[in-house]
Amino acid sequence: MEKIKIVISDCHLSAGRVFEGRLNAHEDFKFDDEMCDFFHYFSTGQYGDGPDGPVDVELFINGDFLDFLNVPIDGEFEEAITEELSVYKLEAIIGGHPKVMASLRRFASLPKKKITYLIGNHDADLFFPAIRERITREWDPEGKFPSEKVEVIADRDRVRYEGVEIHHGNQFEAVHVLNFEKPILQSFLDKPVLNIPWGSVYVLKIVNRLKGERDYLDKVRPIKIFVLLGLLVDPWFTLKFVLLSSYYFIRTRFIYSPKRRSRLTVTAEIIKQETEFLQDLEKQARRLLDQDKSLQTIIFGHTHKPMDKVYPDGKQYINTGTWTKMINLDWRNIGQQYCLTFAFVRIRNGKARCELRQWFGEHSPHKTFQN
Repeated sequence: MEKIKIVISDCHLSAGRVFEGRLNAHEDFKFDDEMCDFFHYFSTGQYGDGPDGPVDVELFINGDFLDFLNVPIDGEFEEAITEELSVYKLEAIIGGHPKVMASLRRFASLPKKKITYLIGNHDADLFFPAIRERITREWDPEGKFPSEKVEVIADRDRVRYEGVEIHHGNQFEAVHVLNFEKPILQSFLDKPVLNIPWGSVYVLKIVNRLKGERDYLDKVRPIKIFVLLGLLVDPWFTLKFVLLSSYYFIRTRFIYSPKRRSRLTVTAEIIKQETEFLQDLEKQARRLLDQDKSLQTIIFGHTHKPMDKVYPDGKQYINTGTWTKMINLDWRNIGQQYCLTFAFVRIRNGKARCELRQWFGEHSPHKTFQN
């Protein structure tokens, strides 16, 4: 019997279109109905029951599906994130996307269907036990915790299936590295706080603050090209963006605070990586493939740049892209795009076959993604 793995990432569900009594400028996910159709399609029909019984389908959520960093609290974004604040944000996300939550519960209720969630840098709140329990109970068809149908992985940054290894990808960028050994700090006002990286502070205190002035700010990649072009066509805003970024980088990386931990080695690596002009994760993926002969395919998310590359030696790198709007300034993929991409993994007789696919909807569900 074969097994199917459907890998999605970077959907960034926030608190919904309307939140705290006003339109929510921080909600980037627009495809609730399409996502519900997607989950339904891969749990019914040919993916429901086969000639040998129910088809084994695992929905693998590869990080940044829930976007805790984009949920404001009374219009503000607090960097000292306690479990209490995380519970508030999770309830806001659940309330903002009721159709998606119900669809995930229906998916998990069907025979041989399972949901696995790997943490990314926008959903690090899942390190809190109460958050993992709450989302597990929300998606488990019987509200159980622990659940045989829903698993949130918080003790490692990767999962392997038959020569396929899945990472969110943030651990290869120093600016976004999560500390899986010490994800929660215990020394702030007797309340544990999330140990967030500089990249999360950047989103909370810079991007979210300036998004009201330039609503595309969090959608532009690569940010270095945006800054260079901005100095020419939008100099005052760009200077404010650069100065604010520099201020928070110095404040969070070189000044002690019980709210966070910063290591000089990580700070040095951040500075080193930021000197690279065009940066994606393909080099890191290829390095992993070279280090392990048994590894055939690497699947990342995180960069929001969909890719399916097969190398001359037959090894493969897939990036699952994003389900949000992107403005790409890299001339290799320049322009605006919505892709709704996902990795389709079919495991049969101990061997896996993987490809990047694009969701188009009920009448023409999905086809191979063209780079």
